[in-house]
Amino acid sequence: MELEESALIEAARCGDAEAFGVIVSRYMPKALAYARQLTGNSEDAQDLVQDAFIKAYKGLGSFKGESRFNTWFFRVLSNVCLDHLRKASFLKKVFFFSAGGGDEEAKDPLETAPDTHPSSSPDMGLEQKELRAALEKALGALPARQRAVFLLKHNEGMTLMEIAAVLGISEGAVKSHLARAVTALRKGMKEYRGGRQLERGRIV
Repeated sequence: MELEESALIEAARCGDAEAFGVIVSRYMPKALAYARQLTGNSEDAQDLVQDAFIKAYKGLGSFKGESRFNTWFFRVLSNVCLDHLRKASFLKKVFFFSAGGGDEEAKDPLETAPDTHPSSSPDMGLEQKELRAALEKALGALPARQRAVFLLKHNEGMTLMEIAAVLGISEGAVKSHLARAVTALRKGMKEYRGGRQLERGRIV
């Protein structure tokens, strides 16, 4: 696999668009998942992933093979996504002050997303969906850098060294961001479970 990917990258570097297309097809699913969870928006994620692949294709000459292609590409994708989030945050502030208020909270795309883990029990399926939505909400509440560190660690299985290379920060900073992210997520899920218990108590 490593040798085959190296051959594909070398061919793509020489202008073989089909070879790069194979790379794109391999990385597209997890790239989309990462971008969607990092930005919280499926449509934005698709555009950002496309931008990242274009940047990666144009910048293949800078990939020297000193790190895994996976690490190099996720650095490109993370930069694209984090830059988008910075711009989005700035525009929200500008809109807030110019309009004299805030925009309505966007509808959570998870509310209309199909359940990827169907259950024989409708109530269980709903509970799983609510749990997933709560986790996504807690994840979305994290600062962008913490969210990126958590996703790269737990979804992509990267080492602290690789995450540091992807985000351009020290391993110590990665550890700090990861610890804060885990603490915040545990708190968010604890509050969700507590709320569910209170709700069931009222129903009973």
